[in-house]
Amino acid sequence: MTTVHHPSALRNRVPIADEVGKQLLESGAALEIASGTGAHLELFAERFPNYSWQPTEYLVSPDLEATDLGRIGTRSLDILETIDSVGSSQFPNVKPAVGLDVSKTFPDNILSQKFDLIVLANVLHISPIECTHGLMVGAGAVLKDNALLCVYGPFKLNGEFTGDRGNERFDQSLKERNPAWGIRDVEYVEECAQTNCGLELLGRVDMPANNFLLWFRKTAADCL
Repeated sequence: MTTVHHPSALRNRVPIADEVGKQLLESGAALEIASGTGAHLELFAERFPNYSWQPTEYLVSPDLEATDLGRIGTRSLDILETIDSVGSSQFPNVKPAVGLDVSKTFPDNILSQKFDLIVLANVLHISPIECTHGLMVGAGAVLKDNALLCVYGPFKLNGEFTGDRGNERFDQSLKERNPAWGIRDVEYVEECAQTNCGLELLGRVDMPANNFLLWFRKTAADCL
């Protein structure tokens, strides 16, 4: 199987990996939420061989309209096979991909594990707000104490778009595709994180193309 990654994922995966590498323990277990076609996973697995990686993706019916789907990549139910073609079949430190709907309670095969790191890239703006809440609740349940959540994508600061008007136009186009989508405020995401199991915002890193990388730390007891 030949997997074609989205050009934007190929562009941003190196700077994301650079920042992730600054925070990692010597070894550990990582959960990637919304792995897409596995573009980020492919690099993470190679660059961080002392970490075991659990990729996931939202499973959808192939007959859904495009406005119902935020994920980049194939729209069919073979998405897990697509991820495995660049993940578990290529790297011994990658587990087979599993389905995960981040808007709902995490499934038992994820809740039964504990992670040192969760990575999510380019999801919150192309998903309903329930996914933001579900991410924080789920992260609080499966992260080890003092473990990290890494969230990458475009965000607003204090209700304002950053940079030129590119993100403002992007936000408008997202809402035209699906009114439930849109670029979220960092402050709202931070409040959601604090409310759900004491995830503390450690910092915000400026990234290329007017994006941010948000680091959260698990500071409270499990909530599920």
